[in-house]
Amino acid sequence: MSKLRQIIVLSLCLASVVTWGQNRYSASSKAERSLTKVRGFSSKDATKSKNSLGLHSSTYTGAGHYLGFSVDGGWSTFLTNIQGVQSTPGGWAANGKLLYEFHFGNFFLQTGAGVGIQRVSTVLKTGFIPQSAAEFLNGFSNPELGRQYPMTDPYDGARFNMKHTFSDRSDMMELYYAQLPLNFGYYISGQAGVGYVMLGAQVNYAFGGKTSVSATCTSRAVFEKYIGVFEEMDNHGFRKDAPITATGGKLPIKLSNNGGESFDVLAHIEGGYEFNTFEYIQQYRSGRSNDTDCRLRISAFIDISLPNISPRGSNKLYDLNINEAETDPAKIEVQQRGLYEFHSFKMNHVFTTDIANGNKLWVRSFTLGVRFSLLFSLQAQQRCILCDPWRH
Repeated sequence: MSKLRQIIVLSLCLASVVTWGQNRYSASSKAERSLTKVRGFSSKDATKSKNSLGLHSSTYTGAGHYLGFSVDGGWSTFLTNIQGVQSTPGGWAANGKLLYEFHFGNFFLQTGAGVGIQRVSTVLKTGFIPQSAAEFLNGFSNPELGRQYPMTDPYDGARFNMKHTFSDRSDMMELYYAQLPLNFGYYISGQAGVGYVMLGAQVNYAFGGKTSVSATCTSRAVFEKYIGVFEEMDNHGFRKDAPITATGGKLPIKLSNNGGESFDVLAHIEGGYEFNTFEYIQQYRSGRSNDTDCRLRISAFIDISLPNISPRGSNKLYDLNINEAETDPAKIEVQQRGLYEFHSFKMNHVFTTDIANGNKLWVRSFTLGVRFSLLFSLQAQQRCILCDPWRH
């Protein structure tokens, strides 16, 4: 009889456990169903741990693969130690990339391919530019040489020395890049959310671009037979603060003097916030919208050139179309007739000129901006295999 009693008691205990399990995995009250739709968890579960929220199954082992894209933009300029060249006002840069990421725990590796555009204005401080680069006498940068070839007034044949002075110089360059990034990141998770930091490098190839230069030019003359300085006489070709512009081809950035033209290698530093990555509410239940792991990032970043990308050119800052090696006065006189036509003057971007060519002079690209990234997992999130319809 005692054995029969033990069997009956054991059967009742087992039945109670089964009954509890049915209630746990099949909650069906209207109040429960309504509340879970709104908040994703019920008040009954407020004291339960995440381990009591059903049994989940997944092939996830801590490693994951993600595909996505990013867009970014911000303020951009060229940092340099060339005297007289300002890094402000600078300009802007914008980029778009297709991304691949491999995740392992809190670490991830990011690479991909992208394209970008950079447009930067560089202002020159006239007072720091060598006088020979911004002032010309009779079309010559060397005033002593210019005095040997005075000009002749076409009205009365009077001989005079004509001086051109340039100021308010601004050089603009626009470059189009193909990009190859390689970055390493680490997640920093806490009660406030999921942050991350990322460090790496990016190779830029400038496959196209253009330059333009603007300045003002003033011309004046001192005659041999007349007293005083003659200026602001447009009918004689003497003009004051006349705006001039010139356009050119792609800025030939280079990694070194011996090669690597059109290439740049940038250090990349990034930090930001990621949405929809980890679950912080202990009673959280995944819904259908969470079956695919989609991650949105908002971050700030800095890109800066690692090597010196100065073109180290030998062009002149201004070119008035005078051949200073010419010694025939008749040919020089023909060339000097063009000194009245300001629109014919040539100007070269400062980084391609001789004032930017020096062993200790350097140029580096710099961008400070904001980046938006969107990534999609190549695998579904965990699947609940022992839960009721509300993922309990």
